[in-house]
Amino acid sequence: MPGSLSKTKHRILAIQGTEKTTKAMELIATVKTKRLRDAFEKSNFYIEEYQNLMGMLFNHDKETMSHYGCLNKGDLPTLYIVISSNMGLCGAYNSNLFKYADSIIKPTDYIVPIGAKAIHHYERNEKYLNIVRDFMEADLDLDMEKLRSFCLKLKDEFNSEKYKNICIIFTHYINSITFTPLTFQFLPVQITPKKWKNESYCPPIFDEEPRTLIHSLMPDYLTSVLYGRLLESELSEQASRRTAMDNANDNADELLEKLNIEYNKARQNAITQEITEVVGGANAHE
Repeated sequence: MPGSLSKTKHRILAIQGTEKTTKAMELIATVKTKRLRDAFEKSNFYIEEYQNLMGMLFNHDKETMSHYGCLNKGDLPTLYIVISSNMGLCGAYNSNLFKYADSIIKPTDYIVPIGAKAIHHYERNEKYLNIVRDFMEADLDLDMEKLRSFCLKLKDEFNSEKYKNICIIFTHYINSITFTPLTFQFLPVQITPKKWKNESYCPPIFDEEPRTLIHSLMPDYLTSVLYGRLLESELSEQASRRTAMDNANDNADELLEKLNIEYNKARQNAITQEITEVVGGANAHE
């Protein structure tokens, strides 16, 4: 009985120690989620405005749609940029992402894994041989100029017809408890030619030809889009981690309640047994 009491007490202390860690991680994830959600909303507004500007330029392009808006011809592979997390303890965030990505990526396609979990997943998977390591260090901590250089290289490789298209597989943020893996076509760009609202009586005046402006602004637009997908992925990761830690705390509380009841029962049984032994001994001396 004393051994059982000691074992139960050690389990209670271990779970209480773990719960302190999970509660701390939940608080950190909650703060990061709030900060990232604010940054994500601002980023979305910037990308939408940039997309509207690019849409007007595409609308006034004499060739109607530049090669940035068309798939490369021929039997070419697709390049997939897969964005995962660097850390674990975020529920099913990474497993859902990889399950989705593995269902659409072909063995002949090329993969750029971003995030420690994606790098580990694809480097150990013999099914995928075409791993591009040039962009593995890309994440939110990366300098924007370096991120822009990555986008320039991707743009040049697409223009040289190395790939049919370039897609980003990331986790789309819906709300604080709902996220889903999605595919976003990075190149060719998903920009619809758009007329300015006052174009009928006051057409826009461009300093240079629209095609020249498209080529000049495209790297910055692509950088903003990639940064937005990285930001949304990290927002989903932190929200998923907050939910996972909240569930872990609930489970710990439930387990602690059961163990405390078990401990109190065992303790009461031990006291009852000791009283019985004392009374039995006293009766034996009468």
